[in-house]
Amino acid sequence: MGASFGRGGATQSLQDMANADCIVIQGSNMAECHPVGFQWVAEAKARGAKIIHVDPRFTRTSAIADKHIPIRAGSDVVLLGALINHVLTNDLWFKEYVVAYTNAATLVNEDFRDTEDLGGLFSGFDPETGQYDPATWAYAEPGGDGVESPGGGHEHGASAAARAAGDEHGSGGPPLQHAQPQRDETLQHPHTVFQILKRHFARYTPEMVRDVCGIGIDDFAYLARAITENSGRERTTCFAYAVGWTQHTLGAQFIRTAAILQLLLGNVGRPGSGIMALRGHASIQGSTDIPTLFNLLAGYLPMPRAGRHDSLQEYLESIASKKQKGFWTDADAYTVSLLKAWWGDAAREDNDWAYDYLPRLTGPHGTYQTVTAMLAGQVEGYFLLGQNPAVGSANGRQQRLGMSHLKWLVVRDLNLIESATWWKDGPEIASGELRAEDIETEVFFLPAASHVEKAGSFHPDAAAVAVASQGGRAARRLPKRAAVLLLPWPADQAAAGRFDRRAGPAIARPDLGLSHRLPR
Repeated sequence: MGASFGRGGATQSLQDMANADCIVIQGSNMAECHPVGFQWVAEAKARGAKIIHVDPRFTRTSAIADKHIPIRAGSDVVLLGALINHVLTNDLWFKEYVVAYTNAATLVNEDFRDTEDLGGLFSGFDPETGQYDPATWAYAEPGGDGVESPGGGHEHGASAAARAAGDEHGSGGPPLQHAQPQRDETLQHPHTVFQILKRHFARYTPEMVRDVCGIGIDDFAYLARAITENSGRERTTCFAYAVGWTQHTLGAQFIRTAAILQLLLGNVGRPGSGIMALRGHASIQGSTDIPTLFNLLAGYLPMPRAGRHDSLQEYLESIASKKQKGFWTDADAYTVSLLKAWWGDAAREDNDWAYDYLPRLTGPHGTYQTVTAMLAGQVEGYFLLGQNPAVGSANGRQQRLGMSHLKWLVVRDLNLIESATWWKDGPEIASGELRAEDIETEVFFLPAASHVEKAGSFHPDAAAVAVASQGGRAARRLPKRAAVLLLPWPADQAAAGRFDRRAGPAIARPDLGLSHRLPR
């Protein structure tokens, strides 16, 4: 979603699904897992909309849908690719929309080669490193060269690989030097994005869908007809997905392909259109928006990287160019506003708005890189807030073994979850692979208040901020989350809900004399 639309969230509100003429639910059992949001699907159906559920299982969502289309798990990209091929081959795409609102007319560097030309590889592949040099993938400009990043050039994949998982470009996407790439609005030039797309997806046929997805040609024709007949100038189709796509190993490809299909049909930014990313708990979208993700700052600003963004100016030059188009040219103002909101009066122009207080990425720091580092003895302590990796992450065994290498583990949750008790009753204890008496990890369990016991805000599916009042008082006085994360500070300050950076551990960054008081 971020690569297609600039932000990792739904393109519309749940309520807008009621305006759709066709809804395709794929990678989700929405009726059971998102029943409150499903009311808008039910309303659309009552208005005459066609509901199609594409899923390996027949669920309650399937029972309510007009048609359930079983699909072989993990083959979604073939089905979506065939729909794209169907739309392009039969000239069913929304021409005016595509030319005006997508990059279909933009020319790509003439040295770019697709997988059909190079036996399954894109141009720029380096067999020695196993990485890509993306220089040939750039847009073409009048001089014949590619449109580069603001700093000039493109980083080779070999140097980017070690931190690739942590390389986020923010809401504006990869930055460009300027907004004047070559275009052909007739879409006939062989190097337009449109023609490259057409050639690339030509391989996906109804016969391939039958063989790979297990979907009959008649069912594919029904789906293709339902989507195209309910798209265009007067009608719209909406796609909805959840963790069936999000957490799949090819999930990014599924979502990106669905975005291409919806853009070809003009189904983004119009009533009843879009791609609804169903998030589950009310604040899961907040992980991206606020965010709690390691590679983004609030507002989809990319996280600074050590050695590349050591000064504010280096950071601002890397995320956007004033010669680009769109609101993201004001990314410098967004950054300064965020720093001022965080650091208050201590953020001044003469100290680069306290930019030096931001941490820097030194590599990919996702959950799987972290657990690998645990196993290698590189991580000593671990905080778990609202996470249960012992059973909730892929390869739970690896997660439990990783935690057995820690010196200490802090779990903050409503109940004694598996990530707090794996050391005494986990599968590895039962099998004898681990013995509780041999595990040196010291586990601290801290109680937590549920969302109804405290006031705050939610970021639901559509990323609209919803403010919630406290519904009931917690049964016991509980530590605030900020207090948990600031354990190294003196106990008297923690008890008072006040933290002074000058009294904390020694740090290399300049001391701004910041003091924060937590709300009671």
